[in-house]
Amino acid sequence: MTGLDWRRALVRLATMLVVIAVVSGCVSTRAPVVLTASFDAQAASFINASGRAKVSGQAFVRRNNGKLLRAVGTDVFLIPRTAYADERIAALYGSRNQLRWGVRMPDADPLYEQYMRKTVASSGGSFSFDRVADGEYYVVAMIHLPSEVSFNQFPILERVNVQNGKSVRLVMRGY
Repeated sequence: MTGLDWRRALVRLATMLVVIAVVSGCVSTRAPVVLTASFDAQAASFINASGRAKVSGQAFVRRNNGKLLRAVGTDVFLIPRTAYADERIAALYGSRNQLRWGVRMPDADPLYEQYMRKTVASSGGSFSFDRVADGEYYVVAMIHLPSEVSFNQFPILERVNVQNGKSVRLVMRGY
């Protein structure tokens, strides 16, 4: 091999090592989450009760360049706080309001989604749930991200407590 051939071989090897390092960093090395709580439809049933409160707000993510991306035309979920929801949310979000990437969650109980309410955010990123009964809830808003990233939705979370029929207004921020 000539000196030029050695350089090309080293460049190829270095390129392969960089690609392997990048790809392996994208694969989750976390163990799958094991949930101990089972979904309890009775505990979540307050989501179906008609209340006097409204849970409303606006959701957005601030990018590194300072630009705001609003939850425009995306799904926003109102989830009743139960032991099952607490465990799923803790595994997915930890103590933050943003999703922890790479978490290997088991599929949700099929009834879990039936005990959620869903709305679609307006063109300004606003959302509203009417006739919400007293209780504790999670609000999860999805933000569409530009196509230059490998994932296209960024979920953010807030916990809300509706008491005495009083409405709650949220400003949901992701960073």
